[in-house]
Amino acid sequence: MIDLHCHLLPAVDDGPPTVEAALALARAQVGARVQTVAATPHVTPQLRNEAAAIAEQIGRLRAALAEAGIAVDVVSGGEVDLGYAGRLGDDELAALTLGRAGWLLLEAPLRPVDGVADAVRAVARRGHRVLLAHPERCPAFHHRPKDLRELVAEGVRVQLTATALTGSFGSTVTRHAAALVDEGLCHVVASDAHDALRRPPGLVAEIAAAGLGDRARAWTEENPSAILAGGDVPAASPARGRRLQWPRWRR
Repeated sequence: MIDLHCHLLPAVDDGPPTVEAALALARAQVGARVQTVAATPHVTPQLRNEAAAIAEQIGRLRAALAEAGIAVDVVSGGEVDLGYAGRLGDDELAALTLGRAGWLLLEAPLRPVDGVADAVRAVARRGHRVLLAHPERCPAFHHRPKDLRELVAEGVRVQLTATALTGSFGSTVTRHAAALVDEGLCHVVASDAHDALRRPPGLVAEIAAAGLGDRARAWTEENPSAILAGGDVPAASPARGRRLQWPRWRR
């Protein structure tokens, strides 16, 4: 399995503060049956993690993983703040893409802001494919779900957080995550893990708990593999008639 959203690098954002904590998170990934992890530190005006520095940090972490005998492959990436993306050059954005293969993990804002869909389009029009991180937690899409449907129709792809499917972010987020799945607006499920305890990794167990085990392969293997290869991610089909029933999404 492949986890395309994980704050694995030590001491660069709100992920593990030390190498030892990063190794503990990597061990937890192995325990969750994950073979490949994209290290996606926050890239924001406050946390200006640059692609070159991320690559150096990944090299050091790979060496530490090998020394510790932890069998997980780490590829590069970044969780790029939507507003900050507009201030970065195209070369830097390309270097921040997942596996440097062309798909940029853009963070859907977690606070109410205007113009989210237009900002996503502005990045896409510069030639970067967009994987949108955790829109189920984004107030702008809660209030205007049509905007997300239109973005997906235009080629944007959606990453949901695994534990959002099982209630760890509250009932409102779970309701919106379920609605995205029901409407065929989920393409990747990732952990967004920050540590081994408070925000631990997990993919298949959470997907199964939500009654969506039949989607696990597409969400954690096939589509992530396509992204890391720089390929196309097919449209998702709706998942209605699931074992779990959720409240209807606002139209």
